[in-house]
Amino acid sequence: MENNFFAQWESFAKSAVDTGKELEALNLKLVEQISQKQVELLTSAFDVGNKWVTSFGDFKDLPGMISAQSKLASEYGSKVMAASKETTELLTASRDDYKAWFEKSVKLLTEQTAAVTKPVSVRKAA
Repeated sequence: MENNFFAQWESFAKSAVDTGKELEALNLKLVEQISQKQVELLTSAFDVGNKWVTSFGDFKDLPGMISAQSKLASEYGSKVMAASKETTELLTASRDDYKAWFEKSVKLLTEQTAAVTKPVSVRKAA
């Protein structure tokens, strides 16, 4: 009896650790991908800022400067929208990964619990 208890406890603990590692891997993958998107967006912001500053000497009048600023703002806006779309797609894919992980974990827990417990018959009271 005691050996059986320890074997079952070891099985539960191993499953919990393995499941935790799987969740950690999912989280790490998501954080790495989102961080990469943030770096790309920040790089774009610096590029637009550099273009803006280096172009100051090119302007002869205020309307030209405003036109260039509008063009750069539009360029950066399109990059932000693209990054937003990519991040949304990334989160949607991650949602599917998390859902699969959760369903697998619940199934494993249900199987392990069923293996440990015995069915109980219920009698109606007279």
